[in-house]
Amino acid sequence: MSYRKLFAPIILVIFLLSLVPTSFSAPSQGQLKIIGSAWILAPAVAQTQTGMIGSATNISVFVTEGWGDVYVSTYSLTQEDFQGAATAAARVVTRLLGLNFSNYNYYFKVQGDAVIIGGPSAGVAMSIAVYSALTGKPINRSVTVTGMISPDGTVGPVGGVYEKAQAVAQAGAKIFLVPPGQSIVTQYQTVVKRIGPFRYYTTQPVVINLTDYAYKNWGLRVVEVTTLTDALYYFFGVKIPASYTTAPYLSSDAIKIIDNVRSQLTQIAQRELNEAYTKVNASRLTSVGKSTLNSYLDRYAKSYLSRASPRDVSSISLLTSSIAISRWIKLLVDYYSNVQLDQQVQAISDQITATIDELSHKAPRNVLELNILTLSIDKTVQALKLYNESANMWNTDPSTALQNIAFSSALIDEAKAWSNGLQAGVLPDSSQVAATYISVARSTWPYIYSVLSEAGGDLTLIDSSKIYYTLATSLYSSKKPLFAAIAAARSIALAEAAMLYFQAQASGKDPYTEVSRKNAMTVASTYPDMIASIYYLNQSSGAELQDRLAYLKLSSQLGELVQDLLKTINLKETVQQPKQGESTTPSQPSQTPSAPSNPQPSKNIGDWIQDILLKISLAFENLVNWIRKILGL
Repeated sequence: MSYRKLFAPIILVIFLLSLVPTSFSAPSQGQLKIIGSAWILAPAVAQTQTGMIGSATNISVFVTEGWGDVYVSTYSLTQEDFQGAATAAARVVTRLLGLNFSNYNYYFKVQGDAVIIGGPSAGVAMSIAVYSALTGKPINRSVTVTGMISPDGTVGPVGGVYEKAQAVAQAGAKIFLVPPGQSIVTQYQTVVKRIGPFRYYTTQPVVINLTDYAYKNWGLRVVEVTTLTDALYYFFGVKIPASYTTAPYLSSDAIKIIDNVRSQLTQIAQRELNEAYTKVNASRLTSVGKSTLNSYLDRYAKSYLSRASPRDVSSISLLTSSIAISRWIKLLVDYYSNVQLDQQVQAISDQITATIDELSHKAPRNVLELNILTLSIDKTVQALKLYNESANMWNTDPSTALQNIAFSSALIDEAKAWSNGLQAGVLPDSSQVAATYISVARSTWPYIYSVLSEAGGDLTLIDSSKIYYTLATSLYSSKKPLFAAIAAARSIALAEAAMLYFQAQASGKDPYTEVSRKNAMTVASTYPDMIASIYYLNQSSGAELQDRLAYLKLSSQLGELVQDLLKTINLKETVQQPKQGESTTPSQPSQTPSAPSNPQPSKNIGDWIQDILLKISLAFENLVNWIRKILGL
């Protein structure tokens, strides 16, 4: 396919514009102004009788004034993830340029030789086209790219890199950008063996360094890129300057609040631990059961309590976990002692409802209090999710259901501890912000789910993302827009983390943690007292890869949500942000993420053994209860 051939969907645009409903506000001329257009050739692969071959797909885009709709027209068939990839591309670029995604409509047209075109592998190429359309900068036609685009702008793995490289080289490209780790490819060569008059055909894998091979054989330079900004340099010669980042800064007021929260939760955790020990030892459980439960309390509830260091905001979650485990053990004792749990479970449900109502009538006065309110609601939303899940799994897994109930209760205690100092008043109107975040979540989690389910990726985080999205829509319908916005932000963060985890697993490289950490640091240092962002930034240190990425994305999303809320309400900063070149060390101790404790340490072999022993012990208690019931004891 020639580079000179441009498939511009002018007729499609005119037709779509004619369908614009009159209820939307449009320019006074009655037409939507065309902002720009661009086209790009994206490599694809097609299945033939002789195997996979590379081909070129033309992707063009028109951008007009609008309201955030993304349209895709294609002559080839497209997989269900193509629409999500196009939406992700448009969102990433508008955020990068500091534009409002909802102020534009995006019209994509796709035409290529491949019968079926998948969206993810064209994600970065579509982003390049959108960037060109919005900025008017011409695309360097000697450069091509393949790669998924994640909602945070990182580049993910794709298939058929060798065939795509061959195709773009034949089309005249000089530089081919590929995802991290994919300059090394494995091809399968046919080997013929003769045994007497017979020929046996087998295949064997051959590892090819595409960087060397493509340059020597095709004159093609293969370059790995990690982010969209890396790709922009090769296509446009544009270097996006790094955001200036100071160390996240907490004022003396913020540190005092952290200390107060820690003090409250420490008292609760100590009380719950003592009660748990007493309840276990006084129960009618077997000696094996008592020993196992006491050991579990020692290893987790007691250990977390002792490790919660002063003035470390992320160690607050250690105290919450300690409280939750102690309560879980107490619930297990009641359950295996045949105590009815209806009143206890209903009390927790009432606590969640009361906390939601209480937080719905808080009025933050400054950036610090807005962050505290955000973190309080975030904990309440987590509690609501866990409580709902416990009801769904009660009949199949009562032990885990009780664990969820216990953690739900502990999270409510943490939410209350954070919000104690907030004054009553009218909660800021966040309906528009909530609608925007729900819209982003609506397009983000299905796209990433389709990619992961097709590729066989881990669905743990994306399943949680879906649940938070459903919760967000429910909260929005219940006139709780700020709760809905935070639930939607959680959905987006977990979906993005799921994609990054898949990309790291698939490529064998992890450049994504560092990119995510830099993004989170930038957000956390935007204003002083960004506690909601710092909380999860600190918590990411030392966690396993999947959890680490989730914490970093939560840090960024909740911090960005606070920034978006500040655009709609007029709040003052608690303290002045240090300027570039100034010391970030305040007269009071500063809270930075340099050396936080790890709230949720990675599991080791001892933890797995402990879990197995607990399950065996609980199964034994079930057996003993059954025998007692038979004997009428």
